[in-house]
Amino acid sequence: MAGALVVIPARYGSSRFPGKALADLHGRPLVVRVAERAAAMREAGAVVVATDDPRIRDAVEAAGFAAELTGEHATGTDRVGAVAARRTAEFVVNLQGDEPLLDPAEADRLVALLRGDPTAGLATLAHPLADADEWRDPNVVKVLLDRRGRALYFSRAPLPGIFPGRAVRGEQFALRHVGIYAWRRAALLDFVAWPATPLETAEGLEQLRALEHGLPIVVARTESRPVGVDTPEDLERVRRLWSA
Repeated sequence: MAGALVVIPARYGSSRFPGKALADLHGRPLVVRVAERAAAMREAGAVVVATDDPRIRDAVEAAGFAAELTGEHATGTDRVGAVAARRTAEFVVNLQGDEPLLDPAEADRLVALLRGDPTAGLATLAHPLADADEWRDPNVVKVLLDRRGRALYFSRAPLPGIFPGRAVRGEQFALRHVGIYAWRRAALLDFVAWPATPLETAEGLEQLRALEHGLPIVVARTESRPVGVDTPEDLERVRRLWSA
């Protein structure tokens, strides 16, 4: 059974934390720590960091991992697609380059879901919302699932809407989306060739492009809440958790 291609998109010019991919996390760059996690996946056949910057490429290769310069791309998914187009793996995993605490088993689950459901184009993760405030927060992406565990819709809005006067808590129906994906390579290459769609543009959520084209997304529910690095303050938190 051939392993999945795991691609970690990493750009240098992060708006809130420039150069964060190379920030030190206990002796190694942040993106290298993510590559180490990726290599621990049972499903991983190859791990590649896809980047726009030679400094990131050089740091990754110095640590013994593969890296490719992919040029300028609008999104991380486009960067992953550029690497996948040059490979032949059946499954492609897109891991965020700023989540060094991700449990590799969670990424393995996504590939297993695709192996078990040949009609699904991609798989992703979601976990329960912490509270109603998180449900209302437009920076938190919510997802609603059907009875088979497939995504009905993703939104920044507090989904689902509740009929006025009904004593129903909407946050009990939604999950918080985690931006990690496993793709069928063919579906990924189709996806990056499609132009942005109206709902995707309105919500600022590219996974809606898949739904608008009728591409089924299967969602694995997890109880863990991955900790990402968006700011220097986040990095300090991750350093403390890493030490613990």
